[in-house]
Amino acid sequence: MGLWADWQASRARKQRVEVYLNHLVREAEAPTLAWLTAVCGSADVAARELGFARRAIGLIVAERDALDDQTAADVAHHLAPVVAAESRRHAETGRLWAERWRSYTAALAVRGSQTTPAARLAKVLLEGAGMPAPTAEVLAVGTDFVQETRAALNEQLRTAFGAASLPEDVRPSALRS
Repeated sequence: MGLWADWQASRARKQRVEVYLNHLVREAEAPTLAWLTAVCGSADVAARELGFARRAIGLIVAERDALDDQTAADVAHHLAPVVAAESRRHAETGRLWAERWRSYTAALAVRGSQTTPAARLAKVLLEGAGMPAPTAEVLAVGTDFVQETRAALNEQLRTAFGAASLPEDVRPSALRS
């Protein structure tokens, strides 16, 4: 490929990342925000934690479900200036995001647990909102939020980057050579 074609491909990829990133940085929907506000008692804390959860779930989706490894790196790279700008406005935001991101990845990495990954991620969300021991009902609503967010972001990832597909006559295991 020539320089022009490389530039066009790079530009197109950047645009796809930005489309996906726009879904990661959206504000929480009103009913979800109202639910978490009622749980934690603060609309600001609820909005912040729902935003962190959406970003974390979006990065996890990009890491696990993207067509290539570069996608997650590109999404993280384009998210970094957003977090940096927020950190300049609110000094604690960058530290809190890093702390939550570590908590989300740690919760996802747990093996041998009876708890589903979505429930573990919901628990991180609720802990961040100030509820370290949520009731079963609150945890169920949080888990539904995680599952719905993951499904929606997975669809956005496929829309932005395409879905994996194989010809009818090729088994996925045949690609492991």
